Amino acid sequence: MARKVNGHPIWTGELSSARRGHALWTWPLLWPGVDHPRLGDGQPSLIFAGSMAEIFMEGRDITDITRICATLAASNHIGLLLMKRTALMAEYFSTLDPPTVRRWQPKLWLGFSAERQDFFDQRWSDMRRLADTGWTIFVSIAPMIGPVVLPPDFLTLGRWVIVAGEQAPHRDCRDMNPHWARAIRDQCAAAGIAFFMKQMAKKRPIPPDLQFREFPRVG
Repeated sequence: MARKVNGHPIWTGELSSARRGHALWTWPLLWPGVDHPRLGDGQPSLIFAGSMAEIFMEGRDITDITRICATLAASNHIGLLLMKRTALMAEYFSTLDPPTVRRWQPKLWLGFSAERQDFFDQRWSDMRRLADTGWTIFVSIAPMIGPVVLPPDFLTLGRWVIVAGEQAPHRDCRDMNPHWARAIRDQCAAAGIAFFMKQMAKKRPIPPDLQFREFPRVG
C-alpha cells in the first residue's frame, strides 16, 4: 500500500493486494495483446507483473503469488516478474512440482534488479539455480549507479539485460556513466545476449551507440 508524499507515492510498509473479484485478476486472460508485439508479429505480448510492486515480499500470501503466476501462464502472453527478493522467488520456483514447471516455464520470464555489482552478485547467486533448471532469467541493471561486470555463468545462462539510469524526481538523482552501459552492451554482444537500453539518468538522451532495444528470442 502506498501514500503520497510531496506528490510522489511512498510505500507505507503494509502489504496489500487486489480484492477477490477485481478485474485485474483476470485481465491477462481477457487482454488480446498489442497489434505488433515487441517479440515480433505473431509472437506473444509481454506483461510486466507488479511493475511497481514486490510480489515476493516477506509476508505475502503464497496463494496470491500462485494465482498471479498461474493466470499469466494460462494467458496468451508472457509474464515478466522482476523482483529484488530473489531468495524468496528462487525458493518458490524451486519447490514447484514438475508438471507446473513444464506449464509455466515457457510463459514466465524471471528477472532480478541489480543497481551495482554487489547487488548483482548477491541476487544472481539466488537466481542461478533457476537458470540451471531451464527458466528464462533476465536482469534489470536499474537504476545503474555503478559499474557491473557480468560473470561468465550469467553470460552462459542469462537471456536478457536491461540497463537504465535513475529518474528520481528530485535533485539528488544519481548520474550514470555511459561507459558503464557500453561495457555491458559489449559483453552482451560477445555472448549473444539481448541488450535493452531503456534510458539514461536524469532524462538525458541515449547516445546513438547505445540505442539498442533487443528482446530475447522465444523458443
